[in-house]
Amino acid sequence: MKISCPQCGTSGTLPEHEIPEAGRFMSCPRCHFSFTVTKPRSSSDNYLVDTCPACHFSTFGDETFGTCPKCGVVVKTYIERQREEQRQQHNQTLLTKTFNHNPEPLPPEPEATPVADFLENLHPVNLVGWGVAAAAVIITLSGVWGLFGYDRAAIQALLTEQRDEPVSGWYVFFHFGALHWLRLFYGMALGAAAALFIKQLHRSLKLLRWLIWSAMGYVAISYLSGYLLWVVAPIPHTIVGYLIEFLNVVFMSGLFGIPLFLLERYLRSRVITTVVRH
Repeated sequence: MKISCPQCGTSGTLPEHEIPEAGRFMSCPRCHFSFTVTKPRSSSDNYLVDTCPACHFSTFGDETFGTCPKCGVVVKTYIERQREEQRQQHNQTLLTKTFNHNPEPLPPEPEATPVADFLENLHPVNLVGWGVAAAAVIITLSGVWGLFGYDRAAIQALLTEQRDEPVSGWYVFFHFGALHWLRLFYGMALGAAAALFIKQLHRSLKLLRWLIWSAMGYVAISYLSGYLLWVVAPIPHTIVGYLIEFLNVVFMSGLFGIPLFLLERYLRSRVITTVVRH
């Protein structure tokens, strides 16, 4: 803006953005007369804003300002500079298109690195999916290993010899062989659910939650039934023994059940449901 000394009339120019809102105290270089220079009042409120375009400070209300109270940027000057830079950039682009007939090719996009792929695979959906898949492999292998070591005839003969009475094959199967088949089928179902979950298929969520609830029920029932069988067994019991065995049931059920319950609740969170939805 143009300024002039009120004493001798010496004139000059000063960038408007260097003048604060309260004014700037100056001294004339010719007559050394001191005076205050203030900004001219804007005739419109085009540059009165409630959010700073530079630091994004906001009043969150009806209050507006021409100079940011946080970073001190003059809104009008900042906006005019942006417009000038955009105008110059646009003109430069037009000149480049007009006179440069052989533009240089754009640099190729950087190829994905193994580290980038690894970081991308760290998404919670992938972590849960691969973790469930690993658990499915372990459970399936334990079921297969148990079936390889299961010899119904040998177990039946040993039980018959110990009890001095014949033991049926169904009794042997339900007490010694059914668990291995249960682990095998459960591991296969868990693996299928993990594969669908990694592919982000929505039906995998319901299947996974059902398998988790069934595992929690199995853990609770197995330890509770073992406790009841111990209670009715024809062996001497004590009050301390009852308490210890009950606390053992509670501890083991919580040790397996609490992580499964937390996983089931996590599958209901928006982190998972917003991704696994199609």
